[in-house]
Amino acid sequence: MGEPAWWPSGISQSSFSESQESLICRTSFGKTTMWDYHSATELQWWKQVPEEGSIWGDWPQQVISVDNIIEDENGIILNISSQVEQWIVRIIPFAIGQDVSRIVRHNEWNEALQECDILMPVACWSNEKSDRIAIYPQYEIVEDDEIIDNMQLIISSMAKIHSSLSQFATPNSERLWNDTLKSIEGELKTNTLWRGPHSKNTVGLPTTNFRFASIVKVDGRLLLIAQPRRLVEHLLVGEQRLPAVANLMSMEREFANQIKVDEFQRKQSLDTWSDIVPTEWTGKKEMSTVLGGPWLWRYRAVLLNLAHAKAFGDNQLESNCKAWLGDVSRLQAHLGTIRMWKAGEWVGYSAIAVGFYAWKMQTMAGQNGLTLLVGGAIFAIIMNRIYWSKDPKPY
Repeated sequence: MGEPAWWPSGISQSSFSESQESLICRTSFGKTTMWDYHSATELQWWKQVPEEGSIWGDWPQQVISVDNIIEDENGIILNISSQVEQWIVRIIPFAIGQDVSRIVRHNEWNEALQECDILMPVACWSNEKSDRIAIYPQYEIVEDDEIIDNMQLIISSMAKIHSSLSQFATPNSERLWNDTLKSIEGELKTNTLWRGPHSKNTVGLPTTNFRFASIVKVDGRLLLIAQPRRLVEHLLVGEQRLPAVANLMSMEREFANQIKVDEFQRKQSLDTWSDIVPTEWTGKKEMSTVLGGPWLWRYRAVLLNLAHAKAFGDNQLESNCKAWLGDVSRLQAHLGTIRMWKAGEWVGYSAIAVGFYAWKMQTMAGQNGLTLLVGGAIFAIIMNRIYWSKDPKPY
């Protein structure tokens, strides 16, 4: 029996068959548990409601067929139907959290998203650690070319979802986000290092895990599916609330894995998103590269894509990620140069302090203290202007 498409053969430390017996997946990034999902791919299993765990939403009744079973890197997908209704089922073989069912369980989130272009599960089956099965209304798979052609429409839909969830935002988690980046860099052994002093307006949102594969069609309308997190994100990051711009940059990199996304397209996507989300998310400091901004979240997305490529043996994606990280090293070198101008600003502040006390205490001859104070203020202002003028654009 071969390994399924969702098995992380590139990082697993035991064979698939051994892990099936122990129901533990051990990888170089950590470990997680599994469950025996095989019976859930058979019609007999759907004849009754699961007894263990918790059921959220409207569980399918009187199922008469189970077919079109396919596998991808996120699990197993199958179609089930009754006499009057059809559903698409996502089987999640690993214990990777409850991101999907949380959308169903929180009525306030659910209600806030009703007018958005999002397809939420109608039911989930979970245990205390993770969602196991997510059930969606019937939808159509969208061809890659159509998704690419509608990139800005999809970004706009994401922005509306982010705006709707803004009322449930949680405060900035700068320390946790930076510690996570350090941990990911350590696991991947990259030669890059980047941290961000995020502004207070960079807040965390409920998790939706939108990706390129999240885009489907219902009645001719493109929708985004709320999905479980990727295995590598569970192993390297765990459960975290991230800012909306992190989700946007992750989706941008998903598009970049399909087509060449240049500066114009990056700017267009960021402008489309910025026109819809709360204005405090898109201020000067929030978009500043020297303070992190979109470039830092692009960096995080590429690191996780690199981890995913290693896990599933995607050599092309791994090569692209390493090339991008090589390019971003030059951006980081530029940021290091910019910090010299910031150091000059602090020299100006020091001159202000020394000049002020010298002027007040008359420890310098004549008006030298006052001259130093004024000169220091002018120097600090000039250094500050130069510093911000050299801040790389967020796209």
